[in-house]
Amino acid sequence: QVLVERNSDLDSLCLLAAPEDEDEAQEAEKKLVQKVAGKQQVDPVKSLEQWRVICIDFQRFRLKYPDKCKDLIRQGIPEFLRGSVWQKLAFSRELLQKHPKDIYEQMRRTGEAPCESDIVRDINRTFPKHILYRDKQGLGQQQLLNVLRAYSVFNAEVGYCQGMGFICGVLLMYMGEDDAFLMLISLLENYRMAGLFMPNLPLLNKYFFQLQRLLEMHMPLLYNHLSEQGVEPTMYASQWFMTVCIYNFPFSTVVRVWDIFLAEGVKIIFRIALALLKLNQEALLSESFEQILQTLKQAPSSVESETLIQAALAIKLKNTTLQDIEQEWLSQ
Repeated sequence: QVLVERNSDLDSLCLLAAPEDEDEAQEAEKKLVQKVAGKQQVDPVKSLEQWRVICIDFQRFRLKYPDKCKDLIRQGIPEFLRGSVWQKLAFSRELLQKHPKDIYEQMRRTGEAPCESDIVRDINRTFPKHILYRDKQGLGQQQLLNVLRAYSVFNAEVGYCQGMGFICGVLLMYMGEDDAFLMLISLLENYRMAGLFMPNLPLLNKYFFQLQRLLEMHMPLLYNHLSEQGVEPTMYASQWFMTVCIYNFPFSTVVRVWDIFLAEGVKIIFRIALALLKLNQEALLSESFEQILQTLKQAPSSVESETLIQAALAIKLKNTTLQDIEQEWLSQ
């Protein structure tokens, strides 16, 4: 359970000065909660005062006001705080309580690493146009190689899978190698993403089954049409789940999805998938097999970020529904 209370040291998460005493902090916190609870629109990027209050003790605020914190995160974490808040959401640095402080250096310095040739082969394919990774054997590519190689040593059962490169690439845009390494551990353990990259892709197959059932519930006409055309989630949704909406999505959408994913879990990916299908439903209903796949391939990049996020969050989806479908999948 990611949302459990833990003792965590407060680092330099907030770059602004904290209130001088506890009374001032509590008063600021109270005003923030009242503001968020109201109907007025809050933009956390422009209203840094709100995040200043939250970052005084992020975990305390989140536990005390979970709904308010969720609302603010859904509106987008300020860019300059994003990496630090992601680490707080994933409890990644808490992993050093059960692993040696220099765990990353130990793994990085290991002589032989499984899958190293595969990692090296894929480095150039990871964000080839991004300034951090476009130069062959540049700093970004070396950092990416270091972290992926170290993780393959740390978790030989998973080793390396191509989708991990995109995830690690995004993490390194917001944090250093050691923190990106800890985030990978947290993602594959606490968020149970290991099943996306293990042999036979057990978790991915479950997600496909759940998405198919959800499509049937939310858009029965489209479900029937796609079934008649022989289109299944395996044909269009693999990268949506494996990279948590990194591959083929605008970067402005990627970071917003990751804000919510790290706070709320995989449910946002199902919502994004359903939103893309819903926003393109009219066109899809008139298309045949190849046209459908082309439309769905282009769908992530053809919708404005805020429009997609709001459409996704408007879709009603309960955890119990996903759990019921999971039980159906397990009983097959």
